[in-house]
Amino acid sequence: MIRPTFLPRPRRELPPGPLRRGWLLPILWLGATGLAALPSPLQADGGTLRAANVPVGAYRVSVFTDPTPIPPDSIDVSVLVTFERGRGIARDLEIEVTAHRLDGMGRPVRHPATREQAEDPRYYAAKFALGSMGDWEIQVGIRGPEGEGEIRFQVTVQEQGLLDNPYLVLAGALLPLLLVGWWLKRSGRPGPTPPSTRPGG
Repeated sequence: MIRPTFLPRPRRELPPGPLRRGWLLPILWLGATGLAALPSPLQADGGTLRAANVPVGAYRVSVFTDPTPIPPDSIDVSVLVTFERGRGIARDLEIEVTAHRLDGMGRPVRHPATREQAEDPRYYAAKFALGSMGDWEIQVGIRGPEGEGEIRFQVTVQEQGLLDNPYLVLAGALLPLLLVGWWLKRSGRPGPTPPSTRPGG
């Protein structure tokens, strides 16, 4: 009895370039990691949550700050006030934001939060500058027909670095992907045509 002989399937060679050298996957992983690390775009009337559904009388108060990190020359404190038991957005409130340095230096900064400063009509917003770097305490005072109170939290004010610039981070994340595309296109070009060996060619 003759046994059939199975010939091994020829190994498929990868084209020269980053695929063969094993560089493609690490570069793609690096680009994907950079994209995942991108900070979210600055959003008015939102941002970093500092207080969530804190009860103040019959109100539930959430406070956000933007941008992150907070620079000395710009802060947006946004306040969302709703009624308990799902009665919707609270209106006709007096809200004041007060900020002071924890080391006691300088004067407190006070600014009213109003709907006119907010991009989203559901919010009250106060936009101002703290003026110096360091650790600050921010107090949000709420007063309305169905309750009054205050919310306090601390923030750190610092200059933004290069990695805090979303455009620079985006460029750094996309650059490896662009290089991979250029390399693949270059490695896929056909080589020069060999000279003809026919007589008279």
